[in-house]
Amino acid sequence: MGVVMSNWYFDKNGEYWRDIGKDCICFEGFIKDERYVFAVSCIALNDYYETPDTPDDALKNYEENSNHVETIAERYADEFEANEESPHYFIDSNDFNRLA
Repeated sequence: MGVVMSNWYFDKNGEYWRDIGKDCICFEGFIKDERYVFAVSCIALNDYYETPDTPDDALKNYEENSNHVETIAERYADEFEANEESPHYFIDSNDFNRLA
């Protein structure tokens, strides 16, 4: 079996933001010149990185671990089809822990 190479690109100077309504951290990923929005629940970030369950801690966890979070996002995108509307990929605690 060959090695699957991901073609995802995450801009290190790219935009990321907190979605208050969905209680998640969102960021952009690009593949084949198409833009997709990834969302990781704040609970997933805080549980995995063992920090208090606050929005500020979730944002800090993303900022300090963006490479790891993006690797998990790539794995998730390889398994699931994108939603038609943004966020195109939503990663909850179960999937985050499973793919970490």
